[in-house]
Amino acid sequence: MTNINVARLVTPGKPLEVGTAEKPVPGPKDVLVKVAACGFVPNTFNVASGYTPFALPTLPGVFGLDVAGTIEAVGTHVVGLKAGDRVYVDPWHTCETCHQCRRGRTDLCQNGYFRGYMSPTVAGGQWLDQYPLGGLSEYVVAPHTKAARLPESIDLLTASRFGYIGTSFAALLKGNLGPGSTLLVNGVTGTLGVAAVAIALGMGATKVLGVGRNRELLERVRQMAPSRVETVSSEEVTDLVGWARERTGDLGVDMMYDCLGVGGDAEGTNTLIRAIKAGGRAVLVAGGVVGDVGQPYMDVLMNDVHAAGSVWFNAAEIDHMIDMVAAGVIDLSFLEHRTYPLSEVNDALQFVGARPGGFVNVVVVP
Repeated sequence: MTNINVARLVTPGKPLEVGTAEKPVPGPKDVLVKVAACGFVPNTFNVASGYTPFALPTLPGVFGLDVAGTIEAVGTHVVGLKAGDRVYVDPWHTCETCHQCRRGRTDLCQNGYFRGYMSPTVAGGQWLDQYPLGGLSEYVVAPHTKAARLPESIDLLTASRFGYIGTSFAALLKGNLGPGSTLLVNGVTGTLGVAAVAIALGMGATKVLGVGRNRELLERVRQMAPSRVETVSSEEVTDLVGWARERTGDLGVDMMYDCLGVGGDAEGTNTLIRAIKAGGRAVLVAGGVVGDVGQPYMDVLMNDVHAAGSVWFNAAEIDHMIDMVAAGVIDLSFLEHRTYPLSEVNDALQFVGARPGGFVNVVVVP
């Protein structure tokens, strides 16, 4: 028996406990990954603190969502992956047998859960302990379908952010963003928002408008592409719809991406939907926003503007994104990596909980 170092969530709101666990063995269709990096985003702090309506794994449990590392061993029935492959490990586990999975909508799996984190589905809560080691571990085991190969040009610290970068990527695809499009990002200075700007620029958006509050971070977002990106503080401009329409020749934007942080107000979302041009789309990903989104019946009928939700990404989308990052089409050089050893996991948690902004990539290195 070999022991490995891990960090466990024992009680929500209390410090994680560093200890040991038995090194896992991959099943026939699993891969064993030596973890190089486990990414932290502000919602990591929220979940660990119990600020989530979703089910948690049985506690104490080894915590941690996004993982990048190197495959050390593969199960007997794994084809196409081998020891030594560098991978991003998708933490969204799906059943592959429910109606949604069978029709290709694994993002809507009726039994889905995030390994080492939580489950947004009622049914998924009963499977949270199926793969008990989260990313705050020297090793994780995952189904072979959850290992996305990484080229050497993508470093593993960057890859440990791919869960939330991938979330924005899938959402922009759902909003039909493409070359020549215009995009409005609500919550632009956060983890999802900054990623959305980088992705939209890579997808060929000609204008990206960003709404946030922190003026310093807003200016940093603008500097990502000063000729194509404009930002505004919601605390300084009251008519945000007028501001957006003025910058799009009064047409409105092709897409509005709503990625507010926990505690955001849906009233702002309802307002900004009016900044979308006829035929455009709003895509919502902010799981912690309070309130309802509603539109007048005739607005929907006459303008064909409506809101869609986007929770995560599928295997094809993450591979697509990895190819674009590797080619330099999506430029992630804005990320500033801040690393912590496993022994300082609680310092990392407190730091990311203070919401340092979407340019900082907080990573625990087990």
